[in-house]
Amino acid sequence: MFLSSKRWPVAVTLAALAALLIGACAPASTQAPGASATSKGPQVLRMARNAEPFSPFVPWQIDDNPALFISVNVYDTLLRTSKDGVSVEPGLASKWQSSSDGLTWTFTLRDGLKFSDGTPLKASDVKASLDMARSGEKSAWKDNYVAIKDVTATEDKTVTISLKQPYAPLLSVLAMFSGGILPADMAKATDAKDYDNANAWKTKGTGAYYVEGWKKGDPIILKRNPNYWNGKPSVDEVRIEYIPDDNTRVLKLQGAETDLVDFVPFSQISTLSGQSGVKAQTFTIQQTAFVILNTSKPPLNDVKVRQALNYATDKDAIIKSVYFGQAKFMNSPIPQGTYWDKSLPGYPYDMDKAKALMAQSSAPNGFKMDMQVRSGNTNFANTAIILKEAWAKLGVTVDIQTLDTAVVRTNYRAGDFMSTPSAWTNDMNDPTEIVNYAMRGGASPFAYWTRYNNPDLNDKITKADLEQDAKKREADYSEIQKIYLDAAPLVFISYLGATAGWRDYVQGFFIDGLSYYRFEDVKINK
Repeated sequence: MFLSSKRWPVAVTLAALAALLIGACAPASTQAPGASATSKGPQVLRMARNAEPFSPFVPWQIDDNPALFISVNVYDTLLRTSKDGVSVEPGLASKWQSSSDGLTWTFTLRDGLKFSDGTPLKASDVKASLDMARSGEKSAWKDNYVAIKDVTATEDKTVTISLKQPYAPLLSVLAMFSGGILPADMAKATDAKDYDNANAWKTKGTGAYYVEGWKKGDPIILKRNPNYWNGKPSVDEVRIEYIPDDNTRVLKLQGAETDLVDFVPFSQISTLSGQSGVKAQTFTIQQTAFVILNTSKPPLNDVKVRQALNYATDKDAIIKSVYFGQAKFMNSPIPQGTYWDKSLPGYPYDMDKAKALMAQSSAPNGFKMDMQVRSGNTNFANTAIILKEAWAKLGVTVDIQTLDTAVVRTNYRAGDFMSTPSAWTNDMNDPTEIVNYAMRGGASPFAYWTRYNNPDLNDKITKADLEQDAKKREADYSEIQKIYLDAAPLVFISYLGATAGWRDYVQGFFIDGLSYYRFEDVKINK
């Protein structure tokens, strides 16, 4: 992965809080802030993130961003997504070619590839990993690999992928984090029901860094992989601590107690950018912000109620008050990337239409609804405040429940909620991922946990995934977007960017079009 006149006092109090806390929270040692990152010893990058991982560090089992961000730094895929998030480029495979009928793809691996423990990587490792991604019992991304018939280790450096029929998104799928390559024996072991939890936090990949282990509540330590194929990363070690409160992370950055933070509140970007020694930026990514509605909970099973909530949501007010103008109206269920239909109208603010729909619905007199908000997330909290006030005009009483992120996640996965603010970021430069994850119903993840299930739409998604003609695919995805938009399992709000702030001695940090960042690109110059 959200302000009315009742705003959170973030921007107003920031300067005063910073001045107070910088003095109170100064490092206890005599070492200057950030001295661990000097050239005299190992370079250590200190980062503060908003949430710790939920999923194990197994690429195809990951379904949360904190784990994903670790994965792309420790595991490589056959191909990589370009920094703009639009195309693919070589990864572990240096070249590839397709047969004339589009059914057979041959990938040639780079010379000298090794895992972090020094073991050579072979095509058999690629086969085992991709087999787990497409058919492992615990894989969360099977739908993206449905067109693959077989993966063969033709030679030690050659991987052949056979398809059931030509599949347009194949290269984008192979560049997605879920196709990270592990040693064959380790890949197979991850699917065991009794897979040791301790092992789930250890990595053995070909990426720039590796993790020796992790315990929830502790920082994650990424260590430089001495066998990395793409050159020696400048930073020796990345130490990531998890601080859910947005303001606390920002204050630690201002006080030089950390070098880098992400998910900076939009309200604080300009303030940080103007501070000496600090840089802050919003990066363009394929991201959406919305509210998940549990369509299995009456009256949210009524499309008129869901549409009414959408029309009663003033997106422009949220964009102005919550995102400080640094967002765009969300007109379609998918981000502004490949096959995004810019012609769709979305749900413009129209309280009269919202009231008319409610009057025709199964809840004409309104209803009570919980909205579970992740603690520490200012954007979600402020969005909830706006929605509570706006939806009250429809007779909807919103009970805002601020809960730990892990609790919210557990609840929406179990269906124990009515609504929750959330966000989505594309992980591949093709719509097949989001339509399968967020729109296909019937099984986990249950159309992004909305429990919406339209068998006819499911069939259309399958058809679009397998269509080869680009114009026909575009038409298919336009139809899919319209059907889902009309069904309104989400309250569609805005398209967002990704924010981050860092000390000015940190160079090369960049969030790409799919929200990935790779520490191999970072240097510390002090």
